Amino acid sequence: MHLFYSLFLAACSGVHAVATANYDNSSPLLRGSSDRELTTTFEFSSDCDYTANPPYYVSASGGNNWNSPWGLTMEKPFKTIQHAVDQREPCQIIYVMDGLYRNNYYGQSLNHNNKIVNLNNVQDLKIIGIGDQRPILEFDGPGGIFGGSASNPIANIEISNLEIRGPNEDITWEEAMQNRIIKRTHYNGRGIAIWAGHHIYIHDMVVHHCPASGIRVNRGDYITISHNEVYSNTWWSSSAESAVVLAASEHIDENEGIKMKLMYNTVYDNINKVPYYNPNYAWNYSPIGNHDCSTYTACEQELIEGCPWECRYGKKTQDYIIDGMGVYVTRNSDTYLHGQMELSYNTAYQNGINGLVFHRTHRGVVKQNVIYDNGVVPRLDKPEPIVEDWHQGLSKSRQSYSGLVLNNAEDVKLWSNNVVARYDDDYAFKQEVDGSGPPPPLAAGGNNKACQGLIDSNLADVVNTESDWSICGIKYVEIFCGDYCHLIQWPYNMGSSYNPETAEEECSLACDNGDCYAFSLQDDYRPGNEGLKLCFLYKESQEPSPEACQNDPFQLSSCTYATNNGQFFITPAAKYLYNVNDSI
Repeated sequence: MHLFYSLFLAACSGVHAVATANYDNSSPLLRGSSDRELTTTFEFSSDCDYTANPPYYVSASGGNNWNSPWGLTMEKPFKTIQHAVDQREPCQIIYVMDGLYRNNYYGQSLNHNNKIVNLNNVQDLKIIGIGDQRPILEFDGPGGIFGGSASNPIANIEISNLEIRGPNEDITWEEAMQNRIIKRTHYNGRGIAIWAGHHIYIHDMVVHHCPASGIRVNRGDYITISHNEVYSNTWWSSSAESAVVLAASEHIDENEGIKMKLMYNTVYDNINKVPYYNPNYAWNYSPIGNHDCSTYTACEQELIEGCPWECRYGKKTQDYIIDGMGVYVTRNSDTYLHGQMELSYNTAYQNGINGLVFHRTHRGVVKQNVIYDNGVVPRLDKPEPIVEDWHQGLSKSRQSYSGLVLNNAEDVKLWSNNVVARYDDDYAFKQEVDGSGPPPPLAAGGNNKACQGLIDSNLADVVNTESDWSICGIKYVEIFCGDYCHLIQWPYNMGSSYNPETAEEECSLACDNGDCYAFSLQDDYRPGNEGLKLCFLYKESQEPSPEACQNDPFQLSSCTYATNNGQFFITPAAKYLYNVNDSI
């Protein structure tokens, strides 16, 4: 089951994301969206004048990696982004034109080390996509854009308006499982991975189908990751990755303001489908639980039977999945001692475990996030409507959380987050701490809403339960309907036809503005409308007839009609009124 989120944050136009340090040079957000004008800014630590040097241009189809005048105009661009990076002048802008950019030796190996762009030793650089369509960076190895190391961090980098596409759709679960222990790069690639750096601004990107993380920054400070769409990542890596990550951050000054920001990102369908494996874990080590794993002979013998599941975490014998978040900050409390993190205005849905997690990180603000329909990794006590191949052999359930989690987090403010857990006995809001004592108190909070799911007792004073899902921003629930998505016995109006890219949004808007509590989409069968989606609007003012179609209608063939590539959406209230369930 998928929940359709109607974007209700349009009222947040004009919001600024300005780093707290006072520096002279700022970079405006270059692309906006149709429903709001974005004016986010970001301030770098250098005093670069980006107009002092001419920008470089790159075109995959019409460029050459030759000397000047190549690279200086759109008519004579460089051919590769990496060549432009290597030829950079101080305070350089690189404009990437429409086209498809791939790593060297693309399609020739499953275990190479060729990134599309390597930013090691780089400072004061902007890489910006231009044109009618985002340029596409497609990789099949370690990833798209990499840079930085603990000994040589990068600094003052902007990356924007690019699409990064990984190889997930070309990998099968069987192939990924065969690679779980080997860890070839083809199965572990990341979209953007910065391993150390400061003053980094990543925005307005589309990052998808990367086997591991979509966007992550380790050992960072003054990082803003905003207005990105990050989806269908983390499927095939065995490294327990999450979609958008700030990890092991390191402060570069003693500024106590908000310096790390994950904002306005849309993050969905990021799921670990392969159990975690860490070759560095000794047989008797486990980072979770309180077992003394050295006392279990079965663990030393790499046996499942007789070895606690906590002791098998990250080992060859792990046969369960408990990792894979949407928006995630982790392992920062020991290394990030000055400054705060802000996670705000993100939308996270259909991710593997939780939508948003503040883990082992102190001092932060978590506000106005919309989180729903996460927890895609199965709970074994809940039958899945569609059993997928990667569900095979899972020996235990995921955690009974599918919302927002604070884990060993101190001095956190929790404001105005809306959460719908996958199940009513999943936690929508959860607070965890090591040991048996109570978790640290919130620094402040309130106006949070749980429209489905449990609320941790420690958060009961700052979270309200709501029965109306629309209060949490959920207007329609998608029902799996197979090849019979039109409820022929429900009174309806035949609506307009739309382009597939916008059909769901436009049909839902038509339903909002009419006598309607459900809508469906299907391939338009009428001559002249090939390639369009036909919208059906089901009337709220009339009862389904016959009466049998008023209860669980998709299980009755007499209530449904065949469709091609159909979808069905219904308000939560109508779903419960008529007991509308996924087709079996």
